Amino acid sequence: MGKTFDSFKREIGKNTGKAVSNFFFGDSHATPYRRVDAERRARVQEAALKQQEECNLNLLDGAVLGNVDIVLQTPIPQDEQALLQLMSIWGAQLANSKWDFEDERGKIRAQYPDAILEKFKQCMIVMKIIAPTNPMAEHYEKILKKASRRRFMAKNKTLLIFAIWFGVIAIIILLGSMGVFD
Repeated sequence: MGKTFDSFKREIGKNTGKAVSNFFFGDSHATPYRRVDAERRARVQEAALKQQEECNLNLLDGAVLGNVDIVLQTPIPQDEQALLQLMSIWGAQLANSKWDFEDERGKIRAQYPDAILEKFKQCMIVMKIIAPTNPMAEHYEKILKKASRRRFMAKNKTLLIFAIWFGVIAIIILLGSMGVFD
């Protein structure tokens, strides 16, 4: 009975010492105590986060598409006052719109200003027909050009940066071959 009890005490002491050592020193000093369950739990949490992000993107996409449908289904007025009023609203929205094509959320959100821009272009065509001499036509034309330029810059940001970088390198090479740096 004595040897069994001594062995039991020794084992309890050894395990308690390991637990205390792991608590204070972590895995660097004592026998590591790892739970396979923790790794599995981390994978499950990661999968849940991905699923939640996908769900959030779907909700965002649904909301944006609902607003896009409203814009696209809005009839373009054929009388000058109503047309100017609609263009004023959409012009303000275009002036404040941000196009961001960097990530999935930005691409989804960009659908709304894209829809407004397209309808604004259609309004400009109608305005040139029903009110070609209206003083606001020039103002709306500037809004259209500025919004189109901002969209182009956002959509082609990487390409533009590469083109500028390539142009600077080409100028440096050209100046070097002409002996400017000698």
